[in-house]
Amino acid sequence: MKSMTSKLVLILLAVFMLQLNHVSAASAKSTLGPGETLAKGQMLSSPSGRFNLVMQNDGNLVLYRDAGIPMWDSNTDDDVYKYYDPFLGREFQRYPEALTLMGGTLRVTDPSKNIVFWTADTKGWSNAHYQGNVPAGLFGDSLVVQDDGNVVLYATGKGPVWASNTGGH
Repeated sequence: MKSMTSKLVLILLAVFMLQLNHVSAASAKSTLGPGETLAKGQMLSSPSGRFNLVMQNDGNLVLYRDAGIPMWDSNTDDDVYKYYDPFLGREFQRYPEALTLMGGTLRVTDPSKNIVFWTADTKGWSNAHYQGNVPAGLFGDSLVVQDDGNVVLYATGKGPVWASNTGGH
């Protein structure tokens, strides 16, 4: 009897954990706003949950689809910035640890946000997308992971500023 009760408890616990995972994926955040940060181990998910933008523990920002298939990345895994402090007489190291949206710019930075390891090329992308006729005041203020597999930095009321160009997958 005791063995059967233990098995029942384990089965109920497993069912509960599956439900918890399902609820978490369905309610995951899909946007990053001005001044917000996506720290190591955090992710943004498309509304359907099919696409996930993950700030990995190795410092790489990666867009995954379906069952963990990588589609795009910032190529910042295991990057390191070394500097010497003459006052303390020793070398320090900083690592990419967060995606930040500050001042209309999307960046992978260290925790202090002072060292930039990757920046979205908003100027180049916008020039190509708008064929040289970039709207005045185009300023990224919302990063969105979309259900089509594209990650897009938008300027509210004006249009896209940058995209991962991974839509349609």
